[in-house]
Amino acid sequence: MSVNRFQFIGNLTRDADVQSTPGSRARGILDIAVTDTWRDAAGQKQEKTNYFRLKCWEKLAESAGKYLGKGSKVYVEGRLENTEHDRDGQKIYGIDFVLEQIEYLNTKPPAASQDGNRE
Repeated sequence: MSVNRFQFIGNLTRDADVQSTPGSRARGILDIAVTDTWRDAAGQKQEKTNYFRLKCWEKLAESAGKYLGKGSKVYVEGRLENTEHDRDGQKIYGIDFVLEQIEYLNTKPPAASQDGNRE
């Protein structure tokens, strides 16, 4: 058995970015901040924020672009995907966080829709 999953609850650090790729496929990029809190040995509250760039496709991307603005709180779930590309003759390796589910916990409209430009 294998498991390849991630789950985050966090806030968008900017409006969801949705663009069309070759072949008219919608691709969305969500940047989220996930803050961990704990108490240290002295009982003082500590925080650390991690930032993640997440990718989604088609209907999930279109919906995110329509409803998720900076500051929106979301629960996201998906899988990790290895990436590889060439840069100046060297192989560059990375990991994409590919979304399969988004739950809207507390949304804020994207900036474009705040001035009446929502479709």
